[in-house]
Amino acid sequence: MEIVPKASMSRTKQIRSKKHFDDAIGLERAGDIPKAIKLYQKAVTADPTNTHAWNRQMILYRRTRTKVQETQLIKTAISEFQTATQNRQHDWLKTNRTKADCSRELAQLLGLLEPTGLPKRDDPTIEKWQTRLYLLEYRIKNAKKKKEPSKKKTQKLSKPVKDITANTKSGEAKTRMLNRKKTTK
Repeated sequence: MEIVPKASMSRTKQIRSKKHFDDAIGLERAGDIPKAIKLYQKAVTADPTNTHAWNRQMILYRRTRTKVQETQLIKTAISEFQTATQNRQHDWLKTNRTKADCSRELAQLLGLLEPTGLPKRDDPTIEKWQTRLYLLEYRIKNAKKKKEPSKKKTQKLSKPVKDITANTKSGEAKTRMLNRKKTTK
């Protein structure tokens, strides 16, 4: 049995992920959205750092107007992407221990390390996903609130409206004024 180094296993997963991604793009262009989503899911299962596959899934869920599923997908994507990134950092630290030890003190002084000893990462992809997640959750929350008041408005409008001109002495004059306004428009 042949022992395969981790680096080549990682590269194999990336190649497999890229192949699933390319096949999914073809299916998406052909209009087969459910199968495309399944292949995008296989792509991110093979390589959780494949941001393009995550983004295409999010776009397809957005197009099909399934906000709750898109919210769940974004949460999963953030979690999986961060976990995979941390695992890669740990693997690098194991294989490059001497390089890490030499530069650790400087990195701490510069504030480039987390308390866990791993490098700080301000990943723009994660920031975009977090922003999208916040907006989606906000829209879902407010969409439910908007539906409730609209029912109350229809109940208020169903009551009969009183004729104001009938109760006043100058009711005939008000009626004439209203008629003049209608004819001038």
